[in-house]
Amino acid sequence: MDVSEQEMTAMYHVSNDKRARQSADLIWKGLERCLREKEYRKIHVNDINEKSYVSRATFYRLFDSIDDVLSYRCDLIFRELEEKLVQRQFATNHDLFLVFVEEWLSQETLVKALVENNLTGIIYDTHMKNSDLMKRVFTDVSAMTDAESDYLVSILTNILPAVVNTWYRHGQTESPEEIYAHAKASITTIADTLNR
Repeated sequence: MDVSEQEMTAMYHVSNDKRARQSADLIWKGLERCLREKEYRKIHVNDINEKSYVSRATFYRLFDSIDDVLSYRCDLIFRELEEKLVQRQFATNHDLFLVFVEEWLSQETLVKALVENNLTGIIYDTHMKNSDLMKRVFTDVSAMTDAESDYLVSILTNILPAVVNTWYRHGQTESPEEIYAHAKASITTIADTLNR
């Protein structure tokens, strides 16, 4: 899916124009500064404007709400992930899983806002906007029907927000390797349960 298709499904309006992207990035950085000082739901657009030095009019030209800034940031992270996926060949799905987990766990301020406000679905939405890429990355769809591959990608994509949520609620102590082991054990248990 190209950038213009992604933007049509998101509730932000950041064009490919360099100035618009710069303003959107400043708004994210302003929100990030605010998140270090107060809870997400107590942040107002004016707070972000003060921290980002971007006008209220510019904010609303690019975003409909503060939640949309989070969606924008998640979409940018996915684009970074996509570049990593294109540049590297992965010997195993284990290595591939770790790339996704490590990228999301490195976003401390964003993860805190998403988890504490029950917004981890934004991660799911970001990945599902890119479901064609997710199919190519995670599945060999040649042996699957379209419906089967859609279910598989949706289930695999749901693992990431679940992992981020659980890791955060566990105190952010588990390493990506430990998370992989927990996720693998959970998936094995689910498969065993469904096969009974």
